[in-house]
Amino acid sequence: MSAVLRFESHWSYLLLVALTAGLLVFALARYLGVRAQFYPKRIREFYEKQEKALVPLSGGFGFLLAGVLVYALFLDKAILVATLAGLVGLLDDVFKVRRKGKGIKARTKLLGLVLVALTFRYLGFDWLRTAWAFVVLLSTTSATNFTDGVDGLLGTITIPVLLVLPKTPANAVLLGVVISYLVYNVSPATIFMGDTGSYFIGGYLAATMLFNNEEWWLFALCFVGVLEVVSVVLQVAYFRLTGGKRLFRMTPLHHHFQKLGWSDPRIVFAFAAVQTIAAVVYLVR
Repeated sequence: MSAVLRFESHWSYLLLVALTAGLLVFALARYLGVRAQFYPKRIREFYEKQEKALVPLSGGFGFLLAGVLVYALFLDKAILVATLAGLVGLLDDVFKVRRKGKGIKARTKLLGLVLVALTFRYLGFDWLRTAWAFVVLLSTTSATNFTDGVDGLLGTITIPVLLVLPKTPANAVLLGVVISYLVYNVSPATIFMGDTGSYFIGGYLAATMLFNNEEWWLFALCFVGVLEVVSVVLQVAYFRLTGGKRLFRMTPLHHHFQKLGWSDPRIVFAFAAVQTIAAVVYLVR
């Protein structure tokens, strides 16, 4: 019993340290992002006013810094994969900044994720499971990337997911980082995590579940992300089958609700409630 209490105390301490440090790191990242004009330059046509194009994408650097430090201290395999996936996202963010909103090509992203997936082979997977790890990694990072389109959305729905995962040092640090990031990302956001952050989170979730042999439960832990991806697939299929009609007003799914007039906080609350229920399903499995 005393050992459990000591572990809980250490986990909570790491969470508090990460949260406090994160507040400082993301404040600095926002300042440097503005100074360096690390902006996406262009936001989807949905937004008539393009002020969001002047919100820096530098939040992802905070996640990468956390990843490097956690791996150096604890040699956490899932964090290693997350950090490498985040670097693929960083490449995309850099291209968006330099090319007025146009990121790297899809095949370049795929190649980057293939290289990240090879890490699983280095960490002990056989070739067949490494190939499967690539599929899981691609699916999960796509889900988190599609979800990151409303102020505070991805960060908020990540919290209940992290809370139901095993309490590891990496989990405590990432939870603290996500909470501190949200201080600057809730509506109206003053910093974005970009593809760097969304790929980092997706990579962490994919790797954690793969190493635990529970990857099928990602359907629950990434339930909102699954809905986002499915909405895009259905929209494209319906558009082609009907000669131009749309099933949703706009995809991914969160944009549909924006078109209906929902505010960002309302969307975040509703989606977070759904994700929390799905996370609880995993917890009581």
